[in-house]
Amino acid sequence: MLEANRHPNIEILSSSEVVQLDGYIGNFRAKVKRNSKFVSETKCTGCGACTEVCPIFIPNYFDEGLSARKCIDIAFAQAVPAIYDINRETCVECFACVESCEEDAIDFSIQDEYLDIEIGTIIVATGWDLYQGPDYGYGTYENVINQIQLERILAPNGPTFGHLKRPSDRKRPTKILFINCVGSRDVKKNAWCSVICCNLSLKNSKLIKSEYPDSDIMVTYIDMRCAGKDYEEYYRRSREAGIVFAKGLVGDIQEDPITKNLIVQFEPVGTDSVVTMEVHMVVLSPASLPSKGTVEIAKVINMEKSPDGFLKEYHPRLDPISTKTMGIYIAGSAQGQKEIDKAVSQARGAASAASIPMGRG
Repeated sequence: MLEANRHPNIEILSSSEVVQLDGYIGNFRAKVKRNSKFVSETKCTGCGACTEVCPIFIPNYFDEGLSARKCIDIAFAQAVPAIYDINRETCVECFACVESCEEDAIDFSIQDEYLDIEIGTIIVATGWDLYQGPDYGYGTYENVINQIQLERILAPNGPTFGHLKRPSDRKRPTKILFINCVGSRDVKKNAWCSVICCNLSLKNSKLIKSEYPDSDIMVTYIDMRCAGKDYEEYYRRSREAGIVFAKGLVGDIQEDPITKNLIVQFEPVGTDSVVTMEVHMVVLSPASLPSKGTVEIAKVINMEKSPDGFLKEYHPRLDPISTKTMGIYIAGSAQGQKEIDKAVSQARGAASAASIPMGRG
């Protein structure tokens, strides 16, 4: 991100969204709305004095709500540009931040700005969102979390500085259950496979086992789909490390109101039985969905979508980068969920394809 921010031919418009697009390849005209941060990007030095005096704490969205941040704060430590912003929905307008800012960078009168931009080609890379249904007590039981929340817990710059602690009491869970295919491969919810879940459960369970060898970890699944270079080898090593992989469906989860442990009903395939077990934490691998940004940009640009809601490519096998509108390309999970290496490859392909007509002048 730093390299992109420093490149003379790249302009980053953060907190911005395309609200209108007209024209054709080589001559697109876009109207971009820049949402006000109420902090001047030309004056803010990122000193953090405003955050120190702010009295309001709000859930930290970067940490998936597992920690708190100030009402005025930077998005995350490595954010580019490193400009602070104010959450006006929770701000009490005490103006302590205004008084603390020596550069006079904070201005509550700053309004949203609209820019008219002329562009030649477009790449849509609006990512994906996570299914967050009430399955298995998610959103009700504190110790039922999803993979993204676990990623933040295990991250060195996360809410627990990389140490495994469950949300309810900040104690280390020793018995952990992973449940794959939550909300996916289900015709009543989302029929498609989310691609990354199996390998993500492998990675995170292996990370936990590496740091805490005494952990008792079970991964339940419909099918383990570990296609790709070295993924099957990683699956084998996870089993050898003592992680238990059980094919079957979890039927019900109830919380012990005193210990906050979770009582799980699990039906292993081929056993004609139901197993009851008590675990300290449950990690869900939810379905990946078209992002809110994907849905919105499809309306603005009038892009076609496939039945699953992701953006439709020109041809799923022969040309997964182009769209039916010349000059508009797609990359990453905006087109459909995929692993990081495939997303990077598609992004490089989209950048190359978009640059060809631009190079012709």
